[in-house]
Amino acid sequence: MSEKEPVLPKYQIVKDYVLAQIGNQEITKDDRIPSESEFSKMLNVSSITVRKALSELVNEGVIYRVRGKGSFVAAGQTAVAEKASNLVAFVISGVEMYDSSYMQIMKGIQSFLGKHDCKLIIEFVENDFEQERELILRLIQSDIRGLLIYSSDPVAAKSYLNDIRKKSIPFVMLDRSPAGYPVNVVTCNNHDGAYEAVEYLIRNGHKQIGFAAYDFHLSPEVDRYNGYNNAMTNASLPVNKKLLYLEKELDYDTLARQIQEGEITALFCTNDKRALEVLEQLTSLGIRIPDQISLMGFDDFESSKFAKVALSTVKQYFDVLGYESAKLLLEISEGNSYGNKKVMLPTSLIIRDTVRPI
Repeated sequence: MSEKEPVLPKYQIVKDYVLAQIGNQEITKDDRIPSESEFSKMLNVSSITVRKALSELVNEGVIYRVRGKGSFVAAGQTAVAEKASNLVAFVISGVEMYDSSYMQIMKGIQSFLGKHDCKLIIEFVENDFEQERELILRLIQSDIRGLLIYSSDPVAAKSYLNDIRKKSIPFVMLDRSPAGYPVNVVTCNNHDGAYEAVEYLIRNGHKQIGFAAYDFHLSPEVDRYNGYNNAMTNASLPVNKKLLYLEKELDYDTLARQIQEGEITALFCTNDKRALEVLEQLTSLGIRIPDQISLMGFDDFESSKFAKVALSTVKQYFDVLGYESAKLLLEISEGNSYGNKKVMLPTSLIIRDTVRPI
């Protein structure tokens, strides 16, 4: 049984808020901070709680009071702000630490941060959301400039994203984000990449095209499904529900039967991991690729070009994803970015040996 997170006293929430604002240079020397009543409404705490927090901040020399005017940031705090942490934490919740795509993302992040005198801390969690949450909550208690987050479950992540916001710590999500919850995120153009791939299959004479998901709860896979669906619809081709494989475990016996009976001629896989697994499993069942079925992936993993049959796929640029994520994070931390941004990066269609025209 895991230990419960310690509950902060309410006055500490007010103190942390003021200190974070100073640390992020959102308020500096002689800037007025909110009044007791403003803090009460903003942080949903009592006036007594606010009064205790402000008294401690005065005693610690963080703020000073002017009768009839309010509370202001003390002069000594400017130096504190200027020494704001140069540490950026990158939290990856994934399957394999040395996955080539993760390494490229890290390379891109480091490429940008290295130019701006920032250091990168990499924290890897093996696809375990509870560990991911506990790690994030621990990190936001430390002295970091910002967070880059590659989450295993962005919908569940909304719980700790609220905590990050309360701490006023800048963060950017990579690749995936929770639907209906505004965040800064950098991702590739999943919809259009998938659309282009399916459109290519259609141009090559394929009409019975299936779709195979991997983690269908993730926003990139939903976007890729929408790209597949729209490409089919715009070509006046029906989407056959029997050809949609949306579960984690793919029924290869059924798929092999559909191929042998001519019900399906091409399969668009939501990522290369799924496509390479399909290639391996179908080959072991005696299905010839691309003679009996054409196969298309998404991501362009390093191993895709070296598969038994070199995989046709949609390339996303993981190093650029890392670079642009770090760039956006620093813009936010320096106050040069307003509102929430969704940065969408282009993709490229890579044609190899797993697709043949009909």
